[in-house]
Amino acid sequence: MQTNIAPTLFKVFSSLAFLIFTLACSDLSKPNNWNDTVKQTSTGVVSIQMDVPVSFDGKWNSSSYATGFVVDAEQGIILTNRHVVSPGPVTAKAILINNEEIDLTPLYIDPVHDFGFFQYTPSDIKHITPHQFTLSDNEPQIGQEIRIIGNDAGQKISILDGTISRLDRDAPKYGKGNYNDFNTFYIQAATSSTGGSSGSPVINVKGEVIALNAGSQSKSANSFFVPLDKIKLALKKLQNKQTITRGSLQTTFVSTPYAELQRLGLSDEMSTQYRKLNPELKGLLVVRSIVPDSPAYNLLAVGDVLLTMENQAVATFSKLETYLDSHANKNINMSVLRRGEILSFDLQVTDLKDITPSAYLKFDDGIFHDLSYQQARHFNKPISGVYVALSRYLFNQGGVPSRSVITEFNGVKIKNINDLNAQLKVIEDGTKVNLRYFDFSTPNTTNYGLVEINRRWFEHSLCTKNTELGYWPCKTFDAPTDRTPKEVKADPTTVITDNIEDALVMVKFNSPYSIQGRSGISSTTGTGVIVDAKKGWVIAPRSVVLSTLGDVKLVFKNQLEIVAKVEYIHPIHNLALVSFEPNKIHNINLAQITMKPENLQAGDEVLQVGLNYDGIVEYRATTVDSTEELWINQYQVPRFIDTNLKSTYLVNANSFIEGVLVNNKNQVTGLWTSFNEPDENGKKSSSFITGISIDYVLETIALATSKRPVYSLDINLTQISPVDALQMGLSNDWLNTLMSNNPDAQKLLAIYNVAPVSASADIFKRGDILLAINDKPVTEFRQVEKLSQVPNVTVTYFSEGLVKTTPVATTPLYGQDINRVFYWSGAYLHAPHRAAQLQAKVNDQGVYVASYNYGSPATRYGVYAMRRIVEIDGTPITTADDFLEAVKNKQHQETVIIKTLDFNNIPKITTLRMDNNYWPFYELIYQDGDWHRVNHLNTPAHKLN
Repeated sequence: MQTNIAPTLFKVFSSLAFLIFTLACSDLSKPNNWNDTVKQTSTGVVSIQMDVPVSFDGKWNSSSYATGFVVDAEQGIILTNRHVVSPGPVTAKAILINNEEIDLTPLYIDPVHDFGFFQYTPSDIKHITPHQFTLSDNEPQIGQEIRIIGNDAGQKISILDGTISRLDRDAPKYGKGNYNDFNTFYIQAATSSTGGSSGSPVINVKGEVIALNAGSQSKSANSFFVPLDKIKLALKKLQNKQTITRGSLQTTFVSTPYAELQRLGLSDEMSTQYRKLNPELKGLLVVRSIVPDSPAYNLLAVGDVLLTMENQAVATFSKLETYLDSHANKNINMSVLRRGEILSFDLQVTDLKDITPSAYLKFDDGIFHDLSYQQARHFNKPISGVYVALSRYLFNQGGVPSRSVITEFNGVKIKNINDLNAQLKVIEDGTKVNLRYFDFSTPNTTNYGLVEINRRWFEHSLCTKNTELGYWPCKTFDAPTDRTPKEVKADPTTVITDNIEDALVMVKFNSPYSIQGRSGISSTTGTGVIVDAKKGWVIAPRSVVLSTLGDVKLVFKNQLEIVAKVEYIHPIHNLALVSFEPNKIHNINLAQITMKPENLQAGDEVLQVGLNYDGIVEYRATTVDSTEELWINQYQVPRFIDTNLKSTYLVNANSFIEGVLVNNKNQVTGLWTSFNEPDENGKKSSSFITGISIDYVLETIALATSKRPVYSLDINLTQISPVDALQMGLSNDWLNTLMSNNPDAQKLLAIYNVAPVSASADIFKRGDILLAINDKPVTEFRQVEKLSQVPNVTVTYFSEGLVKTTPVATTPLYGQDINRVFYWSGAYLHAPHRAAQLQAKVNDQGVYVASYNYGSPATRYGVYAMRRIVEIDGTPITTADDFLEAVKNKQHQETVIIKTLDFNNIPKITTLRMDNNYWPFYELIYQDGDWHRVNHLNTPAHKLN
């Protein structure tokens, strides 16, 4: 029998077509495909630029970027990571997808877990309506497809795909001393994100947030996410203006599989019970560590298996923290299994707010705050003592490292920064203070330090977190008044001798700022020579006494250390003059050297007398090997190097001492002294020792006494051989004239560099041969210098085949390379110093960016070192006064437009936003032989004592 099936097939196909069409329309009408989801949600993702102005709780001061996303558009709440919001001070702004910028204020960070919230003013967004993300109520599932929308590797709005692979991963470890999450599971996904993705939303296909991106492991292409349970609770309380309370036992737990639990004493019966209660879990929580001296320390033990809290079974981190949060500052009953025995305790729960630092102390350019719960876990120490978040200047010189913990100061036990501050407020400057501390390398060893109290260069203030203001305002403390003035009288036991070793002293110098091409806070040590015992004058190498801006001390016979003063810095050569008060020397013999200016020649017999690294006198009889041009390569960052100098080299010299060279009449004919030089890359500085004529010492003393300038042609010279000069075209007549004038001459003088602001810049070019000054032939560096000691000279030189003669004005140099230093927006600024003019060929116009601090506006907006600011808001900046006038009245958050030039005079326009909260503007001025500090934010000037 035949049956007509055509109508039936038609109906079936019609039904299938209708179903496919319906499903297609459904897909198009709902955001259930990734393109639609990303398009609809991306407006709620923001790129966060954050600047951390001070080191705090293991996090260094820095400028970086991350991601956040809007979770409450009406109240302006953005969710991101804890390590983005930061436990300490932070300034931040968000950049929306349309490039609008809005200011962010820290709203909340979790004390333990890696999430936090920023807040913004919704009305600040003018041109876009940001998407508000929904935090999903559905738990993520293994195999679930996800997208991460974030600022990956600094690229705004990058979209990464991935698949959930684990829901019970341990919290990632970022290293000892850094922030680490604990007491929680993390979610793991097969995708690879980088630093800028921190704080990104992890979304499902509906656009709901299922987790918060926190970290990644590039080797395995895995990313790690914070689960939402605690985040949702915190957000709800913030939206309702409620206090978020977090409790802790100061104990770290770890999820342990049942197989291991059975070895710890868990019975089969108990294992079965807990498996039935939590079938999705693979184990229970076990105590991993306990902070010493915490309420749980003497009750719980490492290896205890958590069973119940308040008679309720607890197997998850979330449930554990729920009980602790509801019992903060209360007792909670807890039962554990220890080696097969069930034990029950009543434990006091700590409020995490009480063990989270909320203030920091600024002193000696360092940062100090209470030891945090986070750091106490790293050290395995009680939460007591003061954490050195950043050790600087004399604390660093005293051997106290960053990330150490001070436990005793000035004989007083230190529990917190209030204890430390109480001591600092009453200890006078110049006092040496004993302290005790421990550090990461030896946490169980109490180390000793000796620190000098010094408020001369840096402020002493206490800064406290203020959520309403959105930053950490500071209270500044003045130095205590010297209540015990002492009259120092001359010690009749001090004798002036003619023993050369009594004229040698150890010189210590500390430079507080990164200026004039020096990197970081510098601490240098070398040997000085007493040249006038009655005046207390000591000659030291400029490689040790770097500047008048710093602290210098002298050590006599390894027995007495006294404060000295920098009197004069030679403008050209490696010499400095410092002074001490002779009436402060007790029971120690003094001497001054007898100087004999003479040119040391090869074969001359000399006696080396100097101090070794331990300050002990050593002698060595030797002979002069040669006197040659001293050539020091330039630093990559222009800084002082000696030029135009001949140095003395010895046969079998003792290169481990510094001091003097003595002839057979006990007269000092030269210094055996240290010079600085860079490595082959022009970066790292090291020292070497060589000899120079005592004539330069006599000149330095004369200049300091007379206050007259050194006149300079502002040229760097080098020596060339006569044959090279002849090949360049110099005539035999001129060569004979030069050689006959100085029969000992082996080479001629050629121009190597010229300072562009000098009159010489209009005359000389590199490679020109200098022939005569005021018609006197010259073949030696010292000849040129001595003949140039007048305001105007006539120079004769050979250039491009021609001998030329022309008058030229010399430049007066007074031994004070710079006399003003600005600290503005986190950068140190001063006039272009002589080294920059000679080595980088820049002129003296504008202000030179010497260095900058990380986390400052200078870093954020790219006002980098080795550039000159030549214009601000359209106003030319030629002098320091121009700069001061242009910026002194700028208000907090005001924007300035800056034009800078690099060493190649390539301009750059930068906009910088002021931050007067964390980066106040002040100036250091050298007047009347001392440095004075002027605060340009309406604070009276005060002298630097």
